[in-house]
Amino acid sequence: MRSTAAAGDIVCAPADVTIWGIVGTETRINSSSVYCSTGPESVSEREVYKEEFKISGGIAELATWSPFHSSRIALASAANFGLIGNGRLHLASLNAGLGGAPGVTLDKQYDTQDALYDVAWSEVHENQLVTGSGDGSIKLWDVMLNDYPIRAWQEHSREVFSVDWSNIKKDTFASSSWDGNVKLWTPDLPRSVATLHAHLSCVYQALFSPHQPDLLATCSTDGTIKIFDLRSPSYASGPASNSFTHPLSAAVLTVPASGTELLSLDWNKYRPFVLASGGVDKMVKVWDCRMVQSPQVGQQTVGGICEMQLPGHEYAVRKVQWSPHRPDVLATASYDMTCRVFRWTTGPAAGGSHLLHIHDPHTEFVAGCGWSLYDEGVLASCGWDGRLTTLFSFWRAAMHPMSSVMVAHEHLGQPTLITQEDESDPEDILSSSLQTLYDYAPITHSTPGSFFTYTIKPPLISLLENSSLHTITLQTPDTQAANWSLHASSIWVSSLFVADHLEDLRLDRYEDRDIVKILELGAGAGLPSILAAKVYRNVLVTVSDYPDENLIHTLSDNVRRNDVTKRCRAIPYAWGTDITPVTSPGDSPRESDGTEGLFDVIVAADTLWNSELHGVFIDTLSMCLKRSPDACVHLVAGLHTGRYTIQAFLDAVHQRGFVVESAEEREVSGQFRRPWDVALAESENERERRRWVVWMVLKWE
Repeated sequence: MRSTAAAGDIVCAPADVTIWGIVGTETRINSSSVYCSTGPESVSEREVYKEEFKISGGIAELATWSPFHSSRIALASAANFGLIGNGRLHLASLNAGLGGAPGVTLDKQYDTQDALYDVAWSEVHENQLVTGSGDGSIKLWDVMLNDYPIRAWQEHSREVFSVDWSNIKKDTFASSSWDGNVKLWTPDLPRSVATLHAHLSCVYQALFSPHQPDLLATCSTDGTIKIFDLRSPSYASGPASNSFTHPLSAAVLTVPASGTELLSLDWNKYRPFVLASGGVDKMVKVWDCRMVQSPQVGQQTVGGICEMQLPGHEYAVRKVQWSPHRPDVLATASYDMTCRVFRWTTGPAAGGSHLLHIHDPHTEFVAGCGWSLYDEGVLASCGWDGRLTTLFSFWRAAMHPMSSVMVAHEHLGQPTLITQEDESDPEDILSSSLQTLYDYAPITHSTPGSFFTYTIKPPLISLLENSSLHTITLQTPDTQAANWSLHASSIWVSSLFVADHLEDLRLDRYEDRDIVKILELGAGAGLPSILAAKVYRNVLVTVSDYPDENLIHTLSDNVRRNDVTKRCRAIPYAWGTDITPVTSPGDSPRESDGTEGLFDVIVAADTLWNSELHGVFIDTLSMCLKRSPDACVHLVAGLHTGRYTIQAFLDAVHQRGFVVESAEEREVSGQFRRPWDVALAESENERERRRWVVWMVLKWE
């Protein structure tokens, strides 16, 4: 069984599709007539026409409008919440219903062997469209044919989460996947024409620019937007290589858009370098990507100015889409069960708010939205509601009246939902939902700036000077925008695991010493260090992370907040640089007694995910660890790091004079242990990976 959810991305239950609109004149509909009026109407005045019919197919992931036919809609769906079972491609039409009122009819449907997550219409053939599937396949369909796709490709190693057809280079479409890759295709070729290794983790969306045929933007679990220029020299394949066997990875611009997962982005259709993004942090953001910082040698080009933040959603923003008719209108869909329409302005908004309308007929999470390309102001949205209904509702909103048509899936049963009254942290809500619905363990906890309370476990409470103070309160750091790619704005599962198993650092073997010096690298909120300083009285702990002002300020506050300043200090440190800041004596009297500046124990949790930094990280370990038989390094990494990445690190440390005393896989929420085995990378799924961390102990040869 495959789990299709990632942190911040809840796969939905039985689905609802809604089509609704902003119209320029007052339109009224009743059961017998349609007529227009330009007279005023109050927001509360409303007349409704409703029609219901049933289709089956499970959850709706996306509804998209045809670029050739104004009334044709395609819908991608999946059975059993996308966990296991079939998918279905639905084709529907918006047409005249009873009494001339608009209605929606189901024209055709195609069953697939695995879940469908996205669908895109061809820009060259009015009857063709492409779908992305949970088994990593991409299929091309012709709606004039029955039953089977006309072509299928199988190159992605993980779920294909988005497909997009270029509206300029009309023979090309793109796919993005949980395998971190974006692939470019043409319908006539048997394999992809290019592969971009866009991110180190799931790529939720890849979209061609509607202005430049060779620009493509992506968003990912890592919280960044990346823009790729396919004309760049780095994409020129030499005689001995090609992009199929050697994926390309050079982005011309990286925008650190969020400290949490980015679930969606879209290009503005009128302003070439303006994009919108949305994700787990609940915020819709508008970016001007013309602003570029001068990169240092060997570093990625970072840029983008956040022109505006549009708050309002209560939970994660699953979809953003600019209007094809207006440069300043943006629609969003969210897990808070609403769609919203915003007006983007560079100055103050009329009435003090950029929100034009909240559309909330959905009773469960909303997964997607899409504007009609022909009828201005008409929008399709899809959610969980479990019925197939057409609903027309017209009213006056902030600027224009609104109209609504709803199409929903057949009811297939619903899991327990999180209500809008729940005040919990959105990332906690998403994580707990993953566990409840899919037994899918989270790898991060908390969101930037939020507070997290850790309860000290019973084996360590007896060591506390005051056993009644058995909690640690931490604020989660929120780094400066340029450093969001550090992923320091969450409390990671490995940090919690070290804290829960602090006795496995074996600090009690140093109990005959007056001082045991501990260094934590890449500490984030600093949980293991603060806990060690709280329960062990003979330790001096240096808790360090990258020299980001916001990060170090929060880390220092966490040390003070938990009253461990006598035994713990926060120091900014960039790996591979001069270690004097971390080894020099501090202000504490106990730290200036002439003891050696190097460390007995070094701890690091979830610091191996970027293989490009392995070299400087090992340099730091080599410079900071005491040259003594009992000095050791404890490294804990979640398997989201990647087995091959972890193995590459273990191979590299052997060449630097370290030995791996032990490398053991340990169950996060259980007692099972097993030897480290890189070969499991080929057989385990995402659900299984999230169950384990790897605990490695290094010593000098």
